Amino acid sequence: MKKQSLPFIGHNKLWFTVALIAIVALIAIYYFVSLYQDVIESKTNQFEEVRQYTLSNTSLDQIHSVERYHGDQLYYVLEGENEQQQDTLAYVFQTEDGQWDYQMYKEESFYSEKELLTEWRDRCTECEYLGSAIGIDEEMPILEIKYMDTSDRLVYEHVLLEDKTHYRLTLTPSFQY
Repeated sequence: MKKQSLPFIGHNKLWFTVALIAIVALIAIYYFVSLYQDVIESKTNQFEEVRQYTLSNTSLDQIHSVERYHGDQLYYVLEGENEQQQDTLAYVFQTEDGQWDYQMYKEESFYSEKELLTEWRDRCTECEYLGSAIGIDEEMPILEIKYMDTSDRLVYEHVLLEDKTHYRLTLTPSFQY
């Protein structure tokens, strides 16, 4: 005897599988979007605290930007103006006991980021520019330039803002031989 079944039962299994895959995909998308938002929030959650600390404890009167920089420790780099309308860099960091501390530098004594990037482009014409950030290394203000060189190596070049001297850290990706 021939097995009899309704023709729509096979279609139900297909729709059930498609619906299950769609639900799992939506859950995965939601998870990764919320994870991304949490990471971004954790990077910027202390910006307002650092801004308030800097305004109340330094000579800065206005703050134009706040960025994070990881050198030998985490620094918050604030660009602003003091009471005399002089452009100033403030490097705010937490000490080992959890207290905030800072170092301040007047920007007029430094070369501009634009000028340093122009000179870098003249030195490295075939390089792929990936980004730059003002930071501090061994208590010296620097411009960190990140790029790929002609050999496809990742390079971090640190240029001292004070005298344009520079040094490089070159990384070869581990998947290449």
